[in-house]
Amino acid sequence: MSSIQVKVLLFASAREAAGNVSETAITLENGATISDFRRRVAEKIPALSAFVLDEESSMLALNEEYIQSDDIIRLKNGDVIAVIPPISGG
Repeated sequence: MSSIQVKVLLFASAREAAGNVSETAITLENGATISDFRRRVAEKIPALSAFVLDEESSMLALNEEYIQSDDIIRLKNGDVIAVIPPISGG
């Protein structure tokens, strides 16, 4: 089975958890879903597990559009996924 590559953009505390890396790439099997993406990121960058596995913790945006945790979306080669942690403030 062929593979695809997606770009991952990291913001705020997710970027800090990844060692101040703001962008990386993840290789997935062709036909992979957002759930597959979440698992693969957690495997490749364990420090991001809390951000990608807890669907209530962080938002994901696919190609600049927010996605819901229950959306079943097949990813395509070249897609861009942003990991957006909760914003805190006072």
